Amino acid sequence: MQITEDYTDSELWISFKSGDKTALKTIYYRYYMMLYRFGLKKSSSSELVEDCLQDLFLKIWKNRDTLGDAVVIKSYLYRAYIRILFDAIKKSERTYKGVDLDFESSESSFEERIIKNDSLNESNILLDKALQHLTKRQKQVVNLYYFEGMPYKQIAEVLPMKYQAIRNCVHEALKVLRKNMESRPL
Repeated sequence: MQITEDYTDSELWISFKSGDKTALKTIYYRYYMMLYRFGLKKSSSSELVEDCLQDLFLKIWKNRDTLGDAVVIKSYLYRAYIRILFDAIKKSERTYKGVDLDFESSESSFEERIIKNDSLNESNILLDKALQHLTKRQKQVVNLYYFEGMPYKQIAEVLPMKYQAIRNCVHEALKVLRKNMESRPL
């Protein structure tokens, strides 16, 4: 089945449930970035957010035969993702380096949150300064790829650039960002 943007959620879901990997990819690309951003609002750990997203898509693929009909895929994915993410957050709060902690000191967790937020703010400031060293075109491509979640092919449809030129632009932008973030002291 050839999947296009014109497919409704219910048609896409039916195709996905029948085992169409293209439908899975379409669902993944359509909703991944939106779910990722949502996850980052609930947890500051991007690794945890990404792991939970991978778990979500693996779980729905493995259990596609037993899943109900989803009229609105976005709502279904949100509900499933929230359960997976919140369970992982609870588990990560109870576990420290493989040791299960039954107690939490409210003072230490509050202090840890402040430190984590300060560290995150410093990282964001550093990233903002590094982004200023990109060309206008690099900023456009990086924004579409990382912040809007568009795949290279879709960016090529939006911008007057070829697919490989977009990949090269992202690669070069990452080199510039790395260079500028490593050379700046916190």
